Formats: sequence, structure tokens, C-alpha cells
Amino acid sequence: MDARTQPLALVEPIVTGNAKAAAAAAGATSADLWMVPYEQLHYDPRDNVRPVDQQWVSHLTALMIANGYDKSQPLHCYVRKVDGKDLIYVYKGQHRYLSAGNAIRAGKDLGKIPVVVRDAKTVERAEMVIDGYVSNESKRASPLDLATVVAELRDVHGLDTKTICKRLNVTDQTIRDVGLLEQAPAEIHQFVRDGSISGTLVIEQIRRYGAERTLERIVSSLSKAKDAGKTKVTKKHLHTASPKSVAAMAAAEPQRKIGEQHAKQLLQALQSVLHDPGFGKLSPGTIAGVHRALTGFEDLLDAVPTRRPKYPIAKANEHGVYEPSEILSAPISKRTGRASVEIRLAQIAEGDWEFGFSYAFNSAGGSSPCKRIDGESPGRYRTRVEAIRAAVQVLTRTLESTSASKAKEMAGVRRWLDKLFTMPDPDWTPEMAREAAQ
Repeated sequence: MDARTQPLALVEPIVTGNAKAAAAAAGATSADLWMVPYEQLHYDPRDNVRPVDQQWVSHLTALMIANGYDKSQPLHCYVRKVDGKDLIYVYKGQHRYLSAGNAIRAGKDLGKIPVVVRDAKTVERAEMVIDGYVSNESKRASPLDLATVVAELRDVHGLDTKTICKRLNVTDQTIRDVGLLEQAPAEIHQFVRDGSISGTLVIEQIRRYGAERTLERIVSSLSKAKDAGKTKVTKKHLHTASPKSVAAMAAAEPQRKIGEQHAKQLLQALQSVLHDPGFGKLSPGTIAGVHRALTGFEDLLDAVPTRRPKYPIAKANEHGVYEPSEILSAPISKRTGRASVEIRLAQIAEGDWEFGFSYAFNSAGGSSPCKRIDGESPGRYRTRVEAIRAAVQVLTRTLESTSASKAKEMAGVRRWLDKLFTMPDPDWTPEMAREAAQ
């Protein structure tokens, strides 16, 4: 399980407010646009499609100090209820917003900032993600940005590939290409974000060599690039590195041994096969082979899972947030005495589950409620374990893209998430398996 791109999921529900009330409270004046004092604008980086590019912010700051703020370029905002107050939040134009703040702090008088406020009826997370992506034409989104957007629209908002292609105006092949990047190790993602290698070149290398070998080639080539006074890996560096490195890896391949960690993973995989509800429908030879492979390891196997008793149907509060039917907690941290991560599961109806989560480390924290976003179809997660696996995917992308990835507790959290992701599903049926295979 390697879904580790940077997430864009809003980790709390948007409670829409009154645009006129917020504008009045902020001291705005109206013409064709709202003209709002900068200090009355608010910003949540999770509302924006791309991570902040500090070099781009510095460039725009210099332009604003020299020329002022371009009034023909309004910030796009929505109104969010926070502690009963209507506040204006920027969701499109984060680089201009941050640059304006830098210019003001440097002593530049920019006056009031032009703002377009999104109608509360259209404040839907999926629409804001699409809007943010398709509007980024002045600075094109990278393949990794696109991979992030596709992952959120697919995993969080339930859009299928055909719909994503239509809304983002991309091809099926493009979705498959960025999917390779999405599933790449977090180290490759960081190289792309740092500008050490282009996302397009990474995709080309993964298609040819696979993700793990591509990572090895990038590390080797980056060293050669730095020796040549360069900071970015190009095809030239990869080709220079390839003969020796490929030959060395090919020579070492037959000598590779299965270590303790790999053996444990293989045992867990076989156990998952043994416990799968469809195990009895395999061919007799396969069944016998699994039993033979596990003979002598009986004391190391977990108990055979049984179908759990029915969970209560969850009820939603006035904000559409469901009370969890079950809460799964990561191992208790010896350092803090509490669980750093929780997954909340809500059974909305029979065969219809949703999930939420929360995480708290010294340097990072966030949460996402058990809530069905407008437009999402019911029954996306038909079993408890299917919802757990989806939660693990979103949580993994979230944690690996924040400072939480460096927390001491993350090693245990990763093992916990991996175990959840590979756990057998006692409610999985042959019909579901056939649908999943289509």
C-alpha cells in the first residue's frame, strides 16, 4: 500500500455563512467586486490545489512592491462559519494572497484587495478542487499536482475516471501516467516537489524500471548532477548513470535473499488468503498448497475472523456529521500516553459505510468527520473493511505529506495502517469480487 501523494482533503466540514454579513463585518465596500482590507481575509492552505511555491511568492512580492496589486486579478473566496462568525477564506489565489501580505509587511500600501465571493450554494469541496485545478493556467500544475487532484476526486469524492477526465480535460492515458507517480515512494514525491527532477521524467522512468529502481537511479544521478554543478536530474544524468548501476543491480539480483521482514509480509499475505471468505472456492491444488505452506506456523497465525455482529445505524447531527459506530486507535505512544491517530467508522445503512479520522502529533494535527459530501453516492464503501482501507489510503497520503511523517510515533503508526490495509474482510462476497475485477 503506497498511496502517498500529498492530500488536499478539507479536514473539517465547511459550514457556509452569509456573504453580505461577512463583507459588512470585514468593512468591505461593493462595486463589481468586494474590496476587502487584507487583514480581514483568512487563509487555509488545505483549500488550495497546490503546495506553496516560495520562489513564486517571492517573485510576485517583488512585482507588487514595484507596481502595486493588480485590481483586475481578484482573489476567489468563500465564507466559512468559524465560532459563529462569518469569515472570508481565500481558496484560489494563494500565491497572490501570501505575496500581498509580504508586500504590506515590507511597507507597501496596496489598499483594499479585490475579492470574488463564491455563492454559499456552490461551496462544495469537489467543485472547489476542480475549479482550483482548471484555473491554474498562469503557472501550470505539475504531474504530481494532477496526481494529487485525481487521487482526492477518486478516493475522497468518489468520482470515476471518465468524470475526472471530462472535468479536468485530460485523457485516460494521462490518468494512468500520473497514477504511476501517485503510487511512487514518498522520497520520489519530495524530489519532484524540490525540483530535483521533473514529474514527466519520473513517470517515464517508472514505466521502464519500476518505482523502487527509479528511486535508486534518481539518487545516483542526483549525485552525478551535483558533481557537475547542476541541481536537477535530466535524461543525460540518468543515461550516464544507467550502464553501471543497471549492471550492478542485475548482478546483485540473484544474490538477494528473503529477510525477516519480507518473510513476515509473505506470512501475512498467505494468512489473508487463508482467511478470505472466497478461499474455499479456489482450486483444490491451491487450497492444499496454502495449507502446506502454513503447516508448522499455526501458533503464529491470527484467529480466523468471524462475521462481526451488526453495528448500529449511525445518526447524523445538524451539520450532517455521523456519530461513529466504531473507533479504531493507533497504538498508544509511550512518549505521550495517547493514540496519535484514530479512524472513525459510521454505518449509515446496511451495506453503506463512511469514515472519518483524526491525527495529532507535536508538529501536526487535523481531522476529517464522518460526513457524506453533497453529490457523493451512497454505498461507496459496502463493508466495514472497505471503508477502513479507504481511510488508510487517505490517512497515509495526509501523514506522509506533512511534518507528521517525521514524528517518532510514525513507525508504529505505519505498521498499524499497513496491518489494517491488509486485514481480511469477512463481509466480502463473491459478487463484490466480480464487480471489483471489472
